[in-house]
Order: sequence, then structure tokens, then C-alpha cells
Amino acid sequence: MKDLIEKTLREIKEQKITPGPRWKYLVRKYSTWLGFSLVVFLGAISFSIALEMLGQLDWDLYRFAHQSALGYSLTLLPYFWLVFIAIFLVLAFFDLRRTETGYRYGWFKLSLLAIGGIIVIGLLFSLIGFSEKVNKILIKDVPYYGQHLMMTKEKQWMQPVAGFLAGDIETVSSNELEISDLNGQKWKVLLNEQTLVRPAVKLMKGETIKVIGTKKEASKFKALEIRPWMGQGMMNNAGVGNGGGRNIMRGN
Repeated sequence: MKDLIEKTLREIKEQKITPGPRWKYLVRKYSTWLGFSLVVFLGAISFSIALEMLGQLDWDLYRFAHQSALGYSLTLLPYFWLVFIAIFLVLAFFDLRRTETGYRYGWFKLSLLAIGGIIVIGLLFSLIGFSEKVNKILIKDVPYYGQHLMMTKEKQWMQPVAGFLAGDIETVSSNELEISDLNGQKWKVLLNEQTLVRPAVKLMKGETIKVIGTKKEASKFKALEIRPWMGQGMMNNAGVGNGGGRNIMRGN
């Protein structure tokens, strides 16, 4: 031990090592924590937006798309945001390791801290509606985001060839609805006694609906089921797939 101390002191003298100024230490210390906080913040935004998008989608449509539940679910996952979450988790882990006490903890505890921070803050962002606002801005202003990078609610329900259609009701008659879809195209939605209308649906002008059925002609769609635009995503799927709803033949 004595030899080690003497050797260390000798090397300090030979290399002329002197203590650095305290401000450099503080800058390095707080910049590391600032970097960790920034990474967790960005990871939380990614997590909250992914959660927001997952909550808007209808996960039971695999039955109508003739796919397995697992296969259909894989097509809906927000891979764009999942990649960012993974990147921010790795960065957060290494930022924690660089802190002055980070060396004391194993990878499991550090990973748990990073994951927990991202999830907790991400849930807070979701509760206050921050993620919804950010996601709407991205869909509106970022090219290719909503059309190609993500499976949005609008994209999920604008697949008439696959049997999914959404739009605003313009007219209502005994066996037909006229709607303007999310792209502005006019459709005649055909109704019959077997058409299932979910309880929250109001078949009246101005209401936005989602329709499951079959495309018959260029602008005609035979309705098998009609759902309200709001309230039927992953977070509130009550009544879907369990027979809830009513079969109709409506008058004017």
C-alpha cells in the first residue's frame, strides 16, 4: 500500500498534475444530469405519443380483415416511436452511468430508473393532453408522418377496399346514408335489417361515423356495422365484438 501511494505521488509530480478548477467539475456534473433529463424528457414524449396512437385504434378489426389477432396487432404498432423510445432508453442508461454515483449501481437498477422515468413522465404527458397536441401537429405539418410512417386512426378507417370507411353524415333515409369521407369523397352507405349500429351512434346529419362493410361500386358501400368516431379505441372497446348494439331499418 505504501509503495502504491509513493508511486502515485511520483507520477503526479512527474506529469505535473494539478487540481482543476471547481467550476469545470460542476459544469461536467450538471451537464451530465441535464443530458439525462433531456433524454428522459424526449423518451417520455415518444412513449406518450405511442400510447396516444395505440389508444385511438380499433384492435378488434382483425375479425373483419380476416387476419389473426397477433398478425393484425403487429401491423398497428407505432414502430417509428418504438425505435425512438429504445434509443432514448439506451442514452438515458449511459447518461446515468456517467454520473458521479452511477458506478455504484448495476445495469438492472439503472435500466429500471431510466424506464420508470420515461413511463411515469410519459403517462403524465398523456393525462394532461400534451401528447395528443404534439401528435396532431406532427400529422398536420410533418410530410409522410401520418400517411406513411404511422398507422393513424384516419388511415385505419380509410380503407374502403378492405371494408373500412369513415366520414360525416350528410343525409339519412330509411335504407341509406350519404356520407363525405375523410378525404371529401361522397359515398352512399347502404343499410338493411342486419346492419348493426353501436349504441353511441347517432344517425343524423353532421355526425362522424366509422363503417365496417363491403365496397360495392365506385361510391357505394354496404354497411355491416356502424360505430361512433369517438370512444371505440383500445381504451374503450366496450360493446364491440360482444353483440352490443342494435339492428336497424330507419326511416327519415
